[in-house]
Amino acid sequence: MTSTPDCGTSTRTDGSAAPGARRRFLLGIFVVSGFTGLIYESIWSHYLKLFLGHAAYAQSLVLAIFMGGMAVGSWVVAHYSLRIRRLLLAYALVEGLIGVLGLGFHSIFIAASDFSFASAIPSLPSAGWIQAYKWSVGAALILPQSVLLGMTFPLISGSIIRRWPDRPGETLAALYFTNSLGAAVGVLVSGFVLIDAVGLPGTIRVAGLLNVTLAVVIWTLVRATVEPDPPALAAAVRLRQDSWARWLTLAACMTGAASFMYELGWIRMLSLVLGSSTHSFELMLSAFILGLALGGLYVRRRIERILDPTAYLAGVMVLMAALAALTLPAYSLMFDFMAWFLRTFARTSGSYVGFNLISQLIAALIMIPASFCAGMTLPLLTRELMRRGAGERAIGLIYSANTLGAIMGVVLTVHVLMPRIGLKGVILTGAAIHLALGASRLLSRPRPQRAMQAAMAAGLGVFAAVLFAVHLDPLRMISGVYRTGSATVPEGAVVEYLRDGKTATISLIEKDGLVTIATNGKPDAGIQMGFGEPSVDETTMVLAAAIPLSMQPHPRRVANIGFGSGLTTHVLLGSERIDHLDSIEIEPFMVEAARKGFGPRIQNVFEDPRSRVIYEDAKTFFASTRKPYDLIVSEPSNPWVSGVSTLFSDEFYDRITHYLTHDGYFAQWVQVYETNIGVLASIIKALAPHFGTYALYNVDDLDILIVATRGPVLGVPDEALLRSPLLRSELERIGIRSVADFQSRKIGDNRTLGPVLESLPVPANSDFYPYVDLHAPRSRYLKENAMELPALTLLPIPFLELVGERGPRAQTAEPSPRSAVLRDSLVQRALDIRQALASGNLDGLSPESARYLWLVNTGQAACAAAPAQAVWADAVRNLSDQTAPYLSSVELEPLWASISSSPCYREVGAGQDAWVDLFTAIARRNAPDIVRLGTGLLASGAALSDSESAYLTTVTAAAYVNLGRDAEAHALLQNRWSRFNHAGPFEFALRDLRALTEPGI
Repeated sequence: MTSTPDCGTSTRTDGSAAPGARRRFLLGIFVVSGFTGLIYESIWSHYLKLFLGHAAYAQSLVLAIFMGGMAVGSWVVAHYSLRIRRLLLAYALVEGLIGVLGLGFHSIFIAASDFSFASAIPSLPSAGWIQAYKWSVGAALILPQSVLLGMTFPLISGSIIRRWPDRPGETLAALYFTNSLGAAVGVLVSGFVLIDAVGLPGTIRVAGLLNVTLAVVIWTLVRATVEPDPPALAAAVRLRQDSWARWLTLAACMTGAASFMYELGWIRMLSLVLGSSTHSFELMLSAFILGLALGGLYVRRRIERILDPTAYLAGVMVLMAALAALTLPAYSLMFDFMAWFLRTFARTSGSYVGFNLISQLIAALIMIPASFCAGMTLPLLTRELMRRGAGERAIGLIYSANTLGAIMGVVLTVHVLMPRIGLKGVILTGAAIHLALGASRLLSRPRPQRAMQAAMAAGLGVFAAVLFAVHLDPLRMISGVYRTGSATVPEGAVVEYLRDGKTATISLIEKDGLVTIATNGKPDAGIQMGFGEPSVDETTMVLAAAIPLSMQPHPRRVANIGFGSGLTTHVLLGSERIDHLDSIEIEPFMVEAARKGFGPRIQNVFEDPRSRVIYEDAKTFFASTRKPYDLIVSEPSNPWVSGVSTLFSDEFYDRITHYLTHDGYFAQWVQVYETNIGVLASIIKALAPHFGTYALYNVDDLDILIVATRGPVLGVPDEALLRSPLLRSELERIGIRSVADFQSRKIGDNRTLGPVLESLPVPANSDFYPYVDLHAPRSRYLKENAMELPALTLLPIPFLELVGERGPRAQTAEPSPRSAVLRDSLVQRALDIRQALASGNLDGLSPESARYLWLVNTGQAACAAAPAQAVWADAVRNLSDQTAPYLSSVELEPLWASISSSPCYREVGAGQDAWVDLFTAIARRNAPDIVRLGTGLLASGAALSDSESAYLTTVTAAAYVNLGRDAEAHALLQNRWSRFNHAGPFEFALRDLRALTEPGI
């Protein structure tokens, strides 16, 4: 074929510099095209998990439609390419259309989503129709661009081959490499840079702008040039009559299916090592694509020199099968690798980068060997079909057959193979396909060479060895090594259940009577099924039901999001006021495991006729429901898990209010471990605008419960609403004797805590600007916490009473000895001090408290010396710290009457007695005296320690707030702000006061 002018200059095929430069330019163009293509795939997964309700479903749909659309697009080009005279202009047109659709995708998605949830889904008659509708709409949203994306590869590759026809195989391999390299980079840039910087809408628009820019550049360069003529139509052979050509097409299809079995199997496997965060998925995806790119790069220089393409291609298939099978024994070592890293490096911001790098390396070690072979197969298959006379049509035919196979692989893996034969079965099914493909060519030859026979035997040997000798260790798979740093579960633990579901791997583990249910190795709930003390999780699950039940006087219709152990649903059903309760869970194996592991404790869930378990995502379920709910409890998995943060978003809370009655209640569980105050503030900022008021409760020192209502006022916990024997029994088990215990766990509400949380420099968590999804995994790795909030209940001053509650406080209830909450132990200590004072018997006190109480009664003679006065004053300060925040003013009066009448009080100097008077005023909740004495001490000129300065500033400003004198409180804070170190226990309280008193609040 003779060449024709290109880009306005003469073009030769002899490898001269100018044509070579233009060829490299076009290859570079395709790097950008691959970059944008994987941005679309990644971002579509984010969007569709908002619509479908789970990341795993979204990823499988995106993969299926993405590949299916590309199959259609490449088939169309294969069918019509010989009639297209200017392929590069057609490529420019397609890139431009992709870009335009990308720029408009967000608006189209919003319109489709709003219409679906508001109108379409509520009108559909059954769950089957709803699923069909959702998947159809999801497909329609991304199919047009997918078809166009499928056209790009055969168009640009056909154009380059027409210009430089002497080495088509090398050209194809180079294009596979450049496109895959751009795709691997696109995944990482999208997930780690663009989404954080510009959100989902901005990221997809960046991709759209790049596509439009590519289109304009290419159009400008080639619109005035003439492309070489396409090969004559008569030159194409009738491929249907060529058995080798048919095998090549079938092999492309089957290797596509097998490759995606590997990909999905490896992603699930590695989720148990790297964690289930969105960033982990992106690292795994980029490693898989990088393997494809390297395979294309390797075969590029060799493809034209292969003497026996049949044997070479079959050998690659057999090698790929063996390498894929060997990932199963190698998988066990990855747990040790991750455990070594977490043991060796401290969890710092710098090592978090290392954690992601080691995660990428682990993914590469598992994925790249076999995906390297996969990257070789398409160039080899395409080149061989071209040799059979298919010409440039081969590009589209092989590409479309491969992507069609990918769809089959995705659908079969997610919906059939994974739930039935598990991870090992999925990987070995893919390996069996490649073994069969290789054997069909190697052994079908009249006289197969010994090398071929040996290769086939080796491949079969590896497959058989893995099939029969390699077993995935359950104790490793459920270890949660990415959290614990241990490659196995603790000694003595027994795995009672392990199933690979469509969305996650679910497990049950028992140790010393404690049964824990986990998702992808992350514990979701634990219940003590033996005779030991209740677990911390039991406290969370019981209170998630009991606290809102104690406030909602008519909880007739109730829903619980996230099944977990089933205990929350069981406790909710303990209320006789409930007529109907729906439990929404997306993974059926979660309910199956809970029934197996916790059956005796949660029998109500399965036996009570009021109970119904629905396997659906929450958004879809509520959109399809016809009646609003009086109470909705949300207990999903941790927000750092991929897809879960959408149940903590502004858009979710907006929708959930539409499914509540006008005075309905909503309860949201949030962790304060493995997170930080910014992540928690982002969640509360998302929730607050959609409810009339909310309050935060510290349920177990590790978790908080947000209770919100659409109405203007939250109800006060009412003992009468908890009279059910089952409820009383469950509450007593976790150390709750009355609703007074609920009140003691209250941290604050929208009035007292809202301003400080709003002041933090983080955005409200949004589906489209997913702050939590991006930042929660980092906090989990660093083991940060948001203990600032529950710590407000532990300050040595009655901070929350001064800034929040009004009116006299009720008598302090004695906490149960079964309570594991730290505040309850401090309340008990305060009650013991009061009792010891009344009885004169110090035997029941701790040595420290007994000493302080004994020192208060130091005689007058001993107090004459200054050192003794200092010791006495220190004892008074400590007694104040140990009693003032935990007892009422009435209960504290005898202690402070005793202190004020003690001989030492009359002896101490003016500076010390001012402190004692301040402590007395704090005990009596006398805000005017607190202000007078606190400001006096701050202005006295006495040398104050950093802790004393923070103490005085906090309690004085809080008393100002109590009196409604916010301006004076703010002025005090402004004046004192730079005078102490902002790192002590009062730091968050001071920030809260500053936000509360900010002008305009």
